[in-house]
Amino acid sequence: MSAAPAQRRVRREVSPEQVISSALGLFLERGFAATRMEDVATRAGVSKGAIYLHFPNKEALFHEVVRSGVLSRLEQAEATVAAHQGSARELLDALMHGVLLEFWGSASSGIPKLIIAEAQAFPELARDYFHEVSLRTRGLLENILAGGVETGEFRRMDVSYTARAILSALEHQPILHHSLGVHDPEPLEPVRFVDAMLDLVSTGLLKSPSGGAVQ
Repeated sequence: MSAAPAQRRVRREVSPEQVISSALGLFLERGFAATRMEDVATRAGVSKGAIYLHFPNKEALFHEVVRSGVLSRLEQAEATVAAHQGSARELLDALMHGVLLEFWGSASSGIPKLIIAEAQAFPELARDYFHEVSLRTRGLLENILAGGVETGEFRRMDVSYTARAILSALEHQPILHHSLGVHDPEPLEPVRFVDAMLDLVSTGLLKSPSGGAVQ
């Protein structure tokens, strides 16, 4: 008879957010394969059974970690693009100084490195991440660039591969930070990097009065 109230108490005390935060920390420290659900439960301060009330298996928990840490920010970026009324250059500035820098400053910035590290052993996780995050982000950039070309703000370009080039540079930084970056004698200054990236991109993209690239 006493077990039922205790079980109800555990159910009320389980916080999905705490479980997700604990899982993220363990995934980044140990990798996906080496992290057990009971380890997540211990760090979150709940019973293993309580975790299964919200997440049926480790894969479902991992997908929620990605949704919470990465997809939620991508959705925020998409909403910013949809509501933007200014120039394409101003939009890039807002996204990089806003959503991008906030992501880089969060623990979730370690997720891209984790995906790459686990891609061979767990190709389905890499596939899902690529389609849900990378391709959507690339599409977002393509829409911004194409909009700038359409309004005459940007010169004509290979929109698809320009988006790839920009995204490659932006995706590389958090991966580097969580791997080789620890050995860098001059650690990355995120705001300075974004400013330099925006300057470089603007110089290459903006249309000059003569119709070509800005000199």
